[in-house]
Amino acid sequence: MFLNCAFAQGSFPLEGVFTQNEPCKGDGSQQQYTKVTITPQDVSYSGGVCSIDSRDLQGNTLAMRVTCKFTSGAVMGSSISFTMKDNNTFDMAQTDGTYRAVLHRCTG
Repeated sequence: MFLNCAFAQGSFPLEGVFTQNEPCKGDGSQQQYTKVTITPQDVSYSGGVCSIDSRDLQGNTLAMRVTCKFTSGAVMGSSISFTMKDNNTFDMAQTDGTYRAVLHRCTG
């Protein structure tokens, strides 16, 4: 998916399965609440699903406007950004600063 730290033209650089704030072990032993799945359409995690409304790629940072539906049933719009640290690790931040995490790509 990545050959270096530059995003390929027209690609969606974050597609895949990740764990939050700890390296992915890949053996299924990690808690489900750490798992994050990102597709070109949405971001799914233990708290709910966020549909991606728009994306803006600037250098090695991908900003997204999302609409999240939480497991509680609440719906909220938000902005989040993902900054590539290396091919397998991204800094994620909610734009208002309420949540930050490091996402570690699960391989294999």
